[in-house]
Amino acid sequence: MERLVKANSFPYVQGGFSDVTAAGEDVLSLDLLNRGVGPAHEESLRVKVGGQYMKSLEELISASLGPEETATAMPALKAHLLRNGLKRRFIPGGQQQFVFSIAKTPENAQFWDLLDKASKRWDIEYCYCSIFQECWWVRGIWSEPEPVKQCQRDESREFFPGPQ
Repeated sequence: MERLVKANSFPYVQGGFSDVTAAGEDVLSLDLLNRGVGPAHEESLRVKVGGQYMKSLEELISASLGPEETATAMPALKAHLLRNGLKRRFIPGGQQQFVFSIAKTPENAQFWDLLDKASKRWDIEYCYCSIFQECWWVRGIWSEPEPVKQCQRDESREFFPGPQ
């Protein structure tokens, strides 16, 4: 019976970047999707550009575009930017949590296209746990979850997109 309860409570989180919504709208986003049946508690999220850890969305954009381009791009991008301001996320089974999204508009298309091109260098690492405190670490977009005893946060590497 215990195994059946665990099987019916098993989370399976996939994370990744996208440049289009299901409706076909151009939106750069980072989402965590729980493809499992049980809830998942995301304990750690790290985003990298070219192998370097980013702590904020501003760092991600700057590392992707370069400092000079970022100064011009930020006002146009921020106008259509949504952020999930949580440091940890609870994701019910079969649901998703967005981390950030940037909609493409005529005003920001030039910068959005540059970011989209740079997104090929983006990667993520994350750790999540089930309600039974069984935990998994994922070391990259294309990696499978690896069981771990517990999730370890390293604040010097954690990604926080910032408040809305």
